[in-house]
Amino acid sequence: MPAAPVRQYGTALVLAAALLWGTTGATQTLAPSSASALTVAAARLCVGGLILLGWALIRSGPARMTSCWTRSTWALTAAGVSSVAAYQALFFSAVRGTGVATGTLIAIGSAPVITGLLGLTIKERVSRSWAMATAVTVIGLAMLLVPGGGAVVRPSGILYALGAAAAYSTYTVAGRALLARGVDEQVVVGAFFGLACVPIVAVSARDDISWLLTWDGVVVALWLGLGATAVPYLLWIRGLRTTAVSSATAVGLAEPLTATALGIFLLGEGFTAWTIAGMIAIVVGLALIGRDSTLNVSHRQTSLPGAAVSNYVRSP
Repeated sequence: MPAAPVRQYGTALVLAAALLWGTTGATQTLAPSSASALTVAAARLCVGGLILLGWALIRSGPARMTSCWTRSTWALTAAGVSSVAAYQALFFSAVRGTGVATGTLIAIGSAPVITGLLGLTIKERVSRSWAMATAVTVIGLAMLLVPGGGAVVRPSGILYALGAAAAYSTYTVAGRALLARGVDEQVVVGAFFGLACVPIVAVSARDDISWLLTWDGVVVALWLGLGATAVPYLLWIRGLRTTAVSSATAVGLAEPLTATALGIFLLGEGFTAWTIAGMIAIVVGLALIGRDSTLNVSHRQTSLPGAAVSNYVRSP
């Protein structure tokens, strides 16, 4: 197959993944009212996470999976697993607290900022362009917090979203550190998401799970696990093999845009001119941060798959 069609195919896979991830927050709103944020998070990880773990076992083998638990890597793996579990619970709580559009944009928009700062702990450097992109993103986040026009701005939801961003950043940095120690990217993804179902199930053990026995509950759990986790992640990894990181970053912006569109136009969430301006600023900031990451990767001459996964060890 010629190079151009191959690249277009990879870009299409990345776009499909981003669009599927963008449905996560809206899907939760379709769950029965008795479904708590913790049990929704547990359902997503128990379905999607275990599929990703099985995929990693098949592709990498049991021997390679143990590389996550050596003397030099076990602490990073434990941090990644616990952070993935925390991200799910906090993200779904944020969406419930302050809406799909606002909650998703705050979580996704502030995550690269926190990730860049945490990256300093593993001796990564931040550039001037990253600082500029961060400033644009922070301004956009501030715009989202301006009340009025029916827009939902709840302090608790904002705090949950920022907590989700911090958890996202923690497992991203942990994933980068594991990759730097030679752990295979498939092993990192499978271990983080597959094993994260253990702590989230333990924490939500006392919550009502009867909603999972309803048709609506089954559909929501399956979609979150398959359609919004396992399938998009596999598409994303496959697409990155033939897609430049710069292209993946740009196409990946379809995720927050999808979530925002679903929140405003499908779920009828309120918005103001400040909201729209903030959304645009966040998207611009994310694009600039992605471009900065691409330049850094290119400068280091890092191979595409490893570099891409180190930048996008993620779970929207």
